[in-house]
Amino acid sequence: MKLDKAIELVTEAEEDLAKKLGRLAGRHATEHDIYHLGHQLAEQSRERLARLAPFADELGADAPNLETGAAVGGPGDRLRRATATALGRSEATGMMMLLDLRDAYLIAQRVEISWVMLLQAARAARHVELEKVVTSCHEEAEGTAKWLRTHIKVSAPQVLATG
Repeated sequence: MKLDKAIELVTEAEEDLAKKLGRLAGRHATEHDIYHLGHQLAEQSRERLARLAPFADELGADAPNLETGAAVGGPGDRLRRATATALGRSEATGMMMLLDLRDAYLIAQRVEISWVMLLQAARAARHVELEKVVTSCHEEAEGTAKWLRTHIKVSAPQVLATG
């Protein structure tokens, strides 16, 4: 795999994850851990893109979109929080949260495997500096997927078994 294409795969997946985590956090603002950690993990995703950006430039890949996304406390975030507060906690919102967590987890898995692909390509190309950055970013991406999976494990019984 060409390094530029591998970087673009990671970039696309990380951008999708940052957007999804931001929406997840806003839609489930009444779940404080999801709200705060969702925004924090979305920011970490954007930070990983920023660390990858110099290599994208160097290797001729499309540059990552480093926009900060929906600002915490911005108009979109306030609207999502107000909607979440109005809906409160119910069977419907619990199921919606579980499905949103699942969707975010699937994107996080795509991010994680994209980092693996890029790591293998960097090793094959003997690009030591890229390999160092990718190794660090891959570990962080794994942490995001683990947090989402853990939240699914905790939420599923509450939502699906107890209603």
